[in-house]
Amino acid sequence: MPISVNHDERRATVIAVASSLIAKESLESVSVRDIADAAGCSTAIVSHYFRNKRELLLLTYNASIETATERANDSLAAAKGHPKAYLAEIMPLDDKRWTEWRIWIQFWARAAADPEIAAVQRDCVRRTRGNIQAILEAEKERGRIAAQVDCEATARRLLTSIMGMAIQAVYDRKDWSAQAQHKLIDEELARIYGGAATLRRGRTRQVAAE
Repeated sequence: MPISVNHDERRATVIAVASSLIAKESLESVSVRDIADAAGCSTAIVSHYFRNKRELLLLTYNASIETATERANDSLAAAKGHPKAYLAEIMPLDDKRWTEWRIWIQFWARAAADPEIAAVQRDCVRRTRGNIQAILEAEKERGRIAAQVDCEATARRLLTSIMGMAIQAVYDRKDWSAQAQHKLIDEELARIYGGAATLRRGRTRQVAAE
């Protein structure tokens, strides 16, 4: 009797293994054989699901972005729209999020010479920035932030701050503790919320959601 195989599950497993190996080692050093061995299957099986290493790596990159995006959206809903909840999920605050950033940064280096990866990165940044802008505009409509706040410019500044901070945190994690990261972003948010009290309420919602 033939063994039943869940092909979507197997593909997801291989992608998860590839993601883990890239985080522990490097994008360049991980081979298809390494991924197959870690996944407990043959290179032939990996090749059956992915045309080549490049396709596997690209799907791994996309999967990590989608996971973070879904998590951020869920946290935003749980925190009733406060932007800190969304921002926290794309900050390298714990092992999982730190690992995601380690993976993303490696792909950014590859993007300089790979137009398709560059396009994925560009789309990700624009979509994330657009999400932050939409969150801020919703907060403005609720009257939580001042009407004169430029939501587009603020979204750019917030995302740029997080990206710069995350790059430093990946290479100097001790210097960028979760507390240090929160402090930086809280200071940015205080500019538009106009005080610590509002931020504390947003932080309380975020902690409750976590």
